[in-house]
Amino acid sequence: MRIISLLIALALIAGCSGTGGGGKASSPSAVPAASPSADSQAATQDTLVEDEAAAALAEASSEIADEYPGFVHMDAVQLNGQVFQVYYWNKGDFAYTQFAIVKEGKMVFDSKKAGLVLEGGSIWNEAEEMWAEAVVQNNRNTFLFSLMDNRPEYASIIVEEIDDAMQVTVNDQVSVSYEDVDQDGSEDLLAIPFAAQSPLGPALTGVYQLNGLEYVPDKALTRQYADSQLLSSEQEYKNNPSEQTLEQLLNAYLILGKRSEALTRFEEFYEWAGQMAGDGGFVDEYARLLRETETAGQLNGWMDKLKPLRTAK
Repeated sequence: MRIISLLIALALIAGCSGTGGGGKASSPSAVPAASPSADSQAATQDTLVEDEAAAALAEASSEIADEYPGFVHMDAVQLNGQVFQVYYWNKGDFAYTQFAIVKEGKMVFDSKKAGLVLEGGSIWNEAEEMWAEAVVQNNRNTFLFSLMDNRPEYASIIVEEIDDAMQVTVNDQVSVSYEDVDQDGSEDLLAIPFAAQSPLGPALTGVYQLNGLEYVPDKALTRQYADSQLLSSEQEYKNNPSEQTLEQLLNAYLILGKRSEALTRFEEFYEWAGQMAGDGGFVDEYARLLRETETAGQLNGWMDKLKPLRTAK
């Protein structure tokens, strides 16, 4: 069954839900019968544009229909004013094992032809029926695919448009996202190799910059990101003291190699939680865990050990 994303459905509904020629409700006395107002003409034009965009998004590519039949799902989005569709096929136990990207009706990327072997992809947003995340970052049309190949940990593929061609820039065992870490107007890639473990097993977030067709680690930005996480975690714990927020705060210290500093702060941590040393509360428990944890030694120098993200398995 060919599934059209919720985005398409909403666009189609928006195109058809207008009242009268102007696309907005109004009483008969409010609009002269002789000719539509300038506002209603503009609204009508907007509706036509929405209808055309919805039709373009919803229409399956003839190239796909003729040469690549049997797709199980299609994403459709507009990026930089251009219509992109992502088609999926499945021969495995998960959502998909092959995908193709179509731009303005023309095939621009086929995972199989590119040599990508997927055990299975997962669905990025089930509520919106979008199987891949589509973003514009640093003015590049970009698609992020989450895989099940490294379960229970992460695996991702990034395909982005560089020099008018869709290129694989990440194919690695990480979870990925984009964020402007240093607030310079350019988005940076964040990559996490494994999820946090409790207690006191923090997830390590590296920050990467694109160099050619490869993402390489940026140690300065990685440390800046970790510093900002420490500040926000401390504020969150102070405002909402709980086991969860205290663990998040202590993990931020461990990531920065500041275990000794964290141990000196427990008088404040007790005060913010309304607890006292020796009362058996959760702050007591985390003070003990932090003193006994071996995580601190395991994390020594982890930022220096970051490597460029792989583009092939």
